[in-house]
This record gives sequence, structure tokens and C-alpha cells, in this order.
Amino acid sequence: MFNLHRPIISASATRYLLVTVLSFAATVVVTRVYLELTGYPQIGNDTFHIAHALWGGLFLIVAVLLMLVFANRWTYDVSAIVAGVGVGLFIDEVGKFITQQNDYFFPLAAPIIYVAFLLMLLIYLMVRRRQTSADLVANMYQIIRELEEVLEDDLSVSERDAMLAQIEPITQQTDRPDVAELAKHIHAFLHTDAVTVVPDQHSVFTNLIERFQKLENRLFSQGRTRMLLTLVFLLNGLSTLFVLFTLFSALATGSFTFPTILGDIVVDEVHVTGTTSLNWFVAMIALQIITGLLLFFSAVTFLRKHDKTAVRIGEWALVISIVFINPLSFYFNQFSILLNSVYLFLILITLQRYRFRFLRDD
Repeated sequence: MFNLHRPIISASATRYLLVTVLSFAATVVVTRVYLELTGYPQIGNDTFHIAHALWGGLFLIVAVLLMLVFANRWTYDVSAIVAGVGVGLFIDEVGKFITQQNDYFFPLAAPIIYVAFLLMLLIYLMVRRRQTSADLVANMYQIIRELEEVLEDDLSVSERDAMLAQIEPITQQTDRPDVAELAKHIHAFLHTDAVTVVPDQHSVFTNLIERFQKLENRLFSQGRTRMLLTLVFLLNGLSTLFVLFTLFSALATGSFTFPTILGDIVVDEVHVTGTTSLNWFVAMIALQIITGLLLFFSAVTFLRKHDKTAVRIGEWALVISIVFINPLSFYFNQFSILLNSVYLFLILITLQRYRFRFLRDD
């Protein structure tokens, strides 16, 4: 009988989602770069054109079949990669789906792709936050799934110890006596000699993480990281102040008016074609000025050693840039701002690492 029970978030959900998001982003970037370098070749003839959106659909079908057919846990990692590639190939041709002329280069396509990436990233963050809450049933689901390592003769010492630590409180709870009894049997089984336990072996990814953390601890002390963030924010803020000073100086002389200055700015903007696009362009400039000022204030606050406030202001500025300014920039500048977007994400990650490493006590 089919019973619809409460959905349980997988313990590995964040890893699968992150892999999907990264493979999706990488696929779009690689596809765009490849097509640009090769002159946009097509697979087909005078009658047929096999768009890469079809290949994206094929990858998505393969990802679903892998999870439906096979029980091994590694299939979820492979499915996450394949699904990300499929989504990337599919959504890369969104311009053809939203225009009567099947225009691959339609300006709105780039911001739609970027917003789709942000939405997937938001889902990842929401799931990661949900996983921090303790849940008896969810923990038991995870333990039962971890038992697959026993079937594969691949249960490591650290994995067994983690399972024992996680199952111990379940055996003591009284809300679900049946679950507690099952947990006790699993707990006893893991202590028997029948369980083959292999020595811990770090994966390539784990080794890379450990090397990165050692390098981070050696090169990026709190003082150096604060200095780096202060310098980056200060340069951005001072450039914004210079723009404001130049603008107000030109207006104060009376030789220039705001419409004249705005006309000089947008004269080379090919995607500013009417009142609506002009209003969005002005909104983008206004937001850039606001974030520039916020970053300047964050830099000053860092200099005053008020790190917690400085991090908060910097995070607000970077989030505004990533969530609101970048979609507009993708419309007006298309994929030419891709490196700038990567730069913003790297600065935000650096800021988050600074908070995690040095401000956790606060």
C-alpha cells in the first residue's frame, strides 16, 4: 500500500545539491565559452538541428534512471553531476524558449540563467539550515543508510564511531520505543566482531580540503585577512566616492545637467532601448553607488576593529550586489561580467570564512 509519510531530508542532501549547482554553473560557462570560440557550430543539416537543450533533457533522464534503478549510494553522486550538466545544457537555450524568433542571444536569457543559479543556491542553503535541527526519524534514516557501508565492506573506523555516537541518544529516548529497540540492536551489532572495519582513508577531496585549511591557517591570519578585506572594500568605496564627487562637481558648475550626463553614460549601452530599460539601468547604477558606500563604511569599521559590525555591513553590500545588481548587469552586459560575479562570490566566501574562523565566539 502506498502511504505518503513526512518527507525526510537526506543527510547527504547538501552535498548532492552543491554538486548539482556547481556542475550546472560549470556547464553553462563551458558551453558558452566553447560556442564562442568555435563560432557556434550546429549538429544537424538543412532540415534538422539538434539543439543542446535536447542533450540536456537526455542527461536529466539518465540522472533520474540512475537513482531509480540502482541502490548504491555512489549513484546519487553521479546523478547529481549528470543532473547539473542536464540543467545547464537545457537552460542555456532559454532565449529560444521565450522569444518568437527563437533568439539564443536574447538579452533576458543571461539574467534568467543567473537567477536560476541563485534559486538553486538558495535551495541548497535552505536545506543546509534545515539539517542543523535534530530529528529522531531523520537520524535513524541516516544510520540505516550508513549501514550500506557494511554491505560494501567499506565501513571505516571514523564512520563506525560516528554512527555509534549518533545512535547512542536514540537508544535512550522514550518517544518511540520501537525505534529505540531497533537502535539498540544496531548499536550492539556495530560492536560485534562480525563487522568488518577498514582503516580510515582520506579521499582526494578530503586531502584537498585539509591542504587548503593548512594553507589558509598559514597565510591568512586574522590580521592579514582583515587587511585584505579592508583593502578590497576601501578601493571599491573610494571609487564610488570619486564617481559621486565627479558627478556633483559637474552638476555644480552648471555646464552639465543630469539628463546630459546620463545620456553620455548610456550612449554605448546597446541594451538601453527605451524608457523601461533606461529606468532599470539607472536603478542598477543607484544600487552600485549604495553598495559602494556600504563597502566603504565596512572598510572604515574594519579599521576601527569593530569586526562583527564590519562583516555584517560587508555581507549586506555583497548580497545586494549578487542578488540585485548582478541580474541587471547580466542583462546589460551579458556574460562579460561573469568574472566579476565570481569575484563577488569569492569575496563573500572570504568574509564568511573570516566570520567562521575568528568571530564564532561572538
